[in-house]
Amino acid sequence: MNSLGIYFGVKDICVVESKGRKILNSVRFPHPSTGTGELEEKVPTDVKLIALIKDAFRTYRVKANEATFCISGQDMVIRTFEIPMLPLSELKGAINFEAKKYIPFKIEDLDYDFQVSFNRKNKTSLVLFVGMKKETLDSYVAISKQLNLKVDSLEYSAFSILRFLKLAGSSDAGVVASFCFDLNSEDEANFMVFENGFPLFSREIALGGGLPGFEQSTEEDFAQKLEKLKNEIRVSLDYYNRKFMDKDIKNIFVVSDMKSRQELASFLSEGNIPVTFVDTQRVLGKNNNYSSVLAKSFAASQLKSSPIEIKINLVAAKLRAARAAAPGFKPLALLEGFKLDLKFIFLGVVLCAAVFGYGLVRLQPLHKELTGIREQGIKFSSVLARENYEALSGLDLKYSKKIASLNKLISGHMYVTYPLDVIPRVLPDGVWLSGLNIKYSRDGVSELNVTGQADLEDNDKEFEAVNVFLDNLRKDPVFSKYFKEINVGSIDQKQVDKKNIAVFTIVCKGLLVNK
Repeated sequence: MNSLGIYFGVKDICVVESKGRKILNSVRFPHPSTGTGELEEKVPTDVKLIALIKDAFRTYRVKANEATFCISGQDMVIRTFEIPMLPLSELKGAINFEAKKYIPFKIEDLDYDFQVSFNRKNKTSLVLFVGMKKETLDSYVAISKQLNLKVDSLEYSAFSILRFLKLAGSSDAGVVASFCFDLNSEDEANFMVFENGFPLFSREIALGGGLPGFEQSTEEDFAQKLEKLKNEIRVSLDYYNRKFMDKDIKNIFVVSDMKSRQELASFLSEGNIPVTFVDTQRVLGKNNNYSSVLAKSFAASQLKSSPIEIKINLVAAKLRAARAAAPGFKPLALLEGFKLDLKFIFLGVVLCAAVFGYGLVRLQPLHKELTGIREQGIKFSSVLARENYEALSGLDLKYSKKIASLNKLISGHMYVTYPLDVIPRVLPDGVWLSGLNIKYSRDGVSELNVTGQADLEDNDKEFEAVNVFLDNLRKDPVFSKYFKEINVGSIDQKQVDKKNIAVFTIVCKGLLVNK
């Protein structure tokens, strides 16, 4: 069964369809919120996002109907904190109280889930708290419904990287760190420290470019991102070491692009922490070039086949909260305080039987009267029973002609779905359609006129593109089944916006086929 992972990054969206551990389809496009055009500002981001993903599904013929959404850290709240070991009945209240210290807004505005790791030796509980604003989660749920997808989970992108490490065969035993980045894009970098698969600390690092109007060369931009990355690693490691002084990092697993590995390896070696660069091709396949957005979306698609220690699920938590808040109807609650007495039960049964029997007695005269009226009714036979054979044959002929006329009306129209579906599939680049016109004639011949334009900034190339389009239509087995004659009706030049483009008409003729 195919599985689907969709990563909603800071700058990019990536859709990956996989079967087992093989990538079947992958498509990446800019996040619509980054558009700056006047038209883009008027269209809601969710609407543009749904349209882009639907177009990707159609283009790549994505078959999966279940998906995992991988979410960047900018849309989520991820905190790890420690509380005393408490009974399960008191645990949620204590976590709610403690979480308020670490989030910048009301906890009532969040849909959240948590996971607890108990330390019985120290009698403490380490809590992983993950939340998302309700309106943000509602937006992702609405997107999944518009795409007709069943969303298994909304997963934090750093958790997807832990699954990527598992797919690569990396061990999560002890205290280790994961570090995922891509200096060739503006996707956020993810740094996480975890112990036996349970997160202790996580941080996102923004790798966005400079200010508008201060564009840099590719090399300058790469060097600036690398330097920023080094500074952020220092800050992250210093903060972690102060917070978890007794949990030294034993290894850092790095998921990154090849270009930055050598310089980053020498930098990380200064901290006396072993560094392991993950073989990304082993996970993604040799035919897929590494990018952090591809790694995250592919790992998200492996949610069911490659589980990790983290069981956070915001979608399921939202449903549980909704059920708990819904006012439930309890029928037995209406009987609380009542005691049953057998004497009253017997009296009630006798009373109901007496009312039912009295009703039957009253209905008897009415039934007799209705029976008498039916017997006095006029008896008549069917009109057709008195007709002779010639009259019946005439009626049969009359209705047969009507049926034949209806069948002729139904079969006299071409079933155009299949041939029209072929046209956009064989349309070359630089050519688009401006009109379709279907004509029917009484002699059973149908005619389809296809009008369009070609703009390749070269007259010869435009004429050649029209001929390629014509040849594609002739060679297509479905289209040629309907239309035996396919020719260019006209082709000419037309000036549009101070430049010449080719305009053409292709005439297709064939016999009527209704299937």
